[in-house]
Amino acid sequence: MNKTWEQIDKENAEFSQQQLIDAKQKNATDRDFFEAALIAYRSAVQDELIPSRDVNGELRYTVQQGLKAACHGRQDVTAIAITQRSILQRLDSIKSLLLFCGAILLYIAIRVS
Repeated sequence: MNKTWEQIDKENAEFSQQQLIDAKQKNATDRDFFEAALIAYRSAVQDELIPSRDVNGELRYTVQQGLKAACHGRQDVTAIAITQRSILQRLDSIKSLLLFCGAILLYIAIRVS
């Protein structure tokens, strides 16, 4: 069974994307993180920042890809920023809930005493 590098790369990309899709089904934090990672990966593919094979079959980045990567930022930074935003939003909602519960407990304490 002789596979070309193109077929192998396509299978690896599909496998990686499927792993990210499967992993985001665990809990809310995992979903946010892996969704961000999937968005970052697809963005890197769309911007052609994924290395390509040279004549010897080795993965290489071109100078143009390096320049694009420097201009657009790295995909891990994008994933971290997106994840941090969703976690901060969740913390804000927990803070609101904490204040609400505190007000109810204060009301109950005043009514009991």
